[in-house]
Amino acid sequence: MVKVAILGCGLMGVKIAGEFAYHGHRVKIHDINLNALNTVYERCESDKKELREEGLLAQRNFIGQILCMSRLEETVNDADIVIEAVVDDLDIKQDLLERASHCCTDTAILCTNTLNLDVGQVMERVAYKERTLGLRFLFPVFYIPEVEVTPDKLTSAATIEKVRNLLEKMGKTLFFRSGGEPLILTEEQRELRKQARFEQIKSSSGLGRFWENSIPGLGHRGNLPSPSEEENLSINDNERDCAICMDRQRDCLLCPCHHMVTCSECAKLLLNRRDGCPICRKDITEIIKVYHS
Repeated sequence: MVKVAILGCGLMGVKIAGEFAYHGHRVKIHDINLNALNTVYERCESDKKELREEGLLAQRNFIGQILCMSRLEETVNDADIVIEAVVDDLDIKQDLLERASHCCTDTAILCTNTLNLDVGQVMERVAYKERTLGLRFLFPVFYIPEVEVTPDKLTSAATIEKVRNLLEKMGKTLFFRSGGEPLILTEEQRELRKQARFEQIKSSSGLGRFWENSIPGLGHRGNLPSPSEEENLSINDNERDCAICMDRQRDCLLCPCHHMVTCSECAKLLLNRRDGCPICRKDITEIIKVYHS
């Protein structure tokens, strides 16, 4: 599981978040627009419904978590890869990525999903420029395999290789931009890729049915009955960590949604600053402490 941070919950930001969650990765998505952030859960559910109806979703749910974060520091603090997907404004991107570069780890890869801006200029104020990269997902993200890569002159070969390995495991194909213009698919090209994705799922030999029966849904581990001792041993430690501080154990339910995603200390912070549940963004009215045996 890779820990992904998405900056910006516009159309592309939510689609990219859903693509990573579909492949089992944990995603934190951030936006300063709380109204837009509060719609992420419903938009992801709508995407899943549409993909299922079109026969393009191999399993019932995304199998990773999508957590909605109102603070940049909490979004990127433990990320393996940070993907900026805000409006194509140079000043906004530079400021956001500069702040993110000082809040994340030194090894986190920083990517911009820019369409037309120069990657070197976008990353001009970022710390450790060798870990920066232009990474543009083509729309519609779920069934377009190509991802455009634009390295800066300081981007290291190791950074490109890490991103390539991650995306190839998700069925994506990286390509470098040829010429000055970005690749924009026609409606006919999009339809051809959609049909290819449909055929791929049809030939998956029932793998989707296995996933549907064996893997829990989006972010609901805390809503399920307590697992047995044997199951507890198989749960990744990261899934027990608080989504905010990443230090203490998850030990409370957020009401009324009953998601179990933070420690009680961080839950109190969310309540005091009137922030929503990191999963569904519902208002928090009460915190119920959970005691682990």
